[in-house]
Amino acid sequence: MVQVLLVLGFLLMLYNTYTGFQMKGKAPGGVIGERLTQLNLFILLFALGYLVVGVLTWSRPVDALLLIVSLILLFGAIFVLLVLRLVQAVLAALEG
Repeated sequence: MVQVLLVLGFLLMLYNTYTGFQMKGKAPGGVIGERLTQLNLFILLFALGYLVVGVLTWSRPVDALLLIVSLILLFGAIFVLLVLRLVQAVLAALEG
């Protein structure tokens, strides 16, 4: 169960990374472009963190703490997805 949650979170963060870097190409420069660059670096850092946590805990027995950590990571990936959707909506509003 924990491994499934970690893999789902990692895959979602990979999708978030792809979406964030794709969005950066459409964003204007200035403050928005700078903040998107920072956001993308943090998304990439967190995606690597998911991978590290998954590798370090893959063979460990499931306990409550590990389950809570994997749930927090999964919900963090969902939060990042929602933030990226918000940024996409803002960029679309600025274009049109």
